[in-house]
Amino acid sequence: MAVGFRSFLRVAPGQQLLDTVIEHLGRWLASKEIHLDADRAGQYVLDHDDLVTVLRDRAGGGQLYQWRRQHPDAQPRDVWRTTVTVLEHPDEPGWIWTEIETRDDCTAPGEAPFNRCMSVPSVLRGLLGELETLDGRTDIAPSPQWVTLGHLPDLMDYLADETRRGPVYMISQGQQPREDFERWAREVTWHLVGMGSAFLLDPVVEAGFNEMMGAGHAVPSGTMRTYLPEVNLDNPADPLRHRILGRTRIVATDTRRLARMLGRAERDRAARLPIPADARELVKAYEPKPIPVSWRDQQRLVMELRAENERLREALMARPHLHVAELHQQRTAS
Repeated sequence: MAVGFRSFLRVAPGQQLLDTVIEHLGRWLASKEIHLDADRAGQYVLDHDDLVTVLRDRAGGGQLYQWRRQHPDAQPRDVWRTTVTVLEHPDEPGWIWTEIETRDDCTAPGEAPFNRCMSVPSVLRGLLGELETLDGRTDIAPSPQWVTLGHLPDLMDYLADETRRGPVYMISQGQQPREDFERWAREVTWHLVGMGSAFLLDPVVEAGFNEMMGAGHAVPSGTMRTYLPEVNLDNPADPLRHRILGRTRIVATDTRRLARMLGRAERDRAARLPIPADARELVKAYEPKPIPVSWRDQQRLVMELRAENERLREALMARPHLHVAELHQQRTAS
């Protein structure tokens, strides 16, 4: 299977994390007219190709919750499994792990590999509007945030943070009107929600930011720069890691196309990034048994068994009979 979307975020303690997640999942289920309780543990067969599993358990002094929807008959490029896993601690940071898996692509020789920009789950987008979530020390929000001069020291901490998983996107307003710029920034980062943080710079703050960063790490006016984790201002080779989306490309390319391009790039990067060991080991103990053979495969196996039975029946009918009495007489005579 392939990872089509992956987001792992820490959640500040003292919030109603689990209740909020269950509430949002319940709303989503109602909107899809799926009549099951998101808070009730169990396995629910909605159709032969639609299986929902809800897990609840105590884990390490906290509460573990997992909501999973699986499609056993999914074809290549289709969604195979969607999983939302949550750990809530009363006095420690919890986390939300959201993952969508697809069937591995099967392209013909000479075809380009399939590279789909899987949509950000609407449940995750809604949760980020209500919960205080973090990527390392970086605040995560469902839309780009304006930076003030007073925020610059904190922003430098975000950029240098070695515990950050996703990128920080710095977007320069340049000469654009504020409202037009805000709208464009929301659209171009639409597929990055939950996977990184986007910040907006007006000309005054941009000047302060670039002075803090230095020429190599600066954001050119009217552009967008992607800062990967562990920004190192003292390393002359470090600026090469942090790509710039130039003004010429921005003006010449449709915003939705740019958004999909950025979304695909970040999904590819996130898919290669392992989940933190503490979360991975915790969830591993709860991994369900392999799902039974899908309905389509069951039908194929039934047909194969019927064909094999017919072949064996015909072979037995044509097989020479063994006359046991005659064989016994021959052995007695000898």
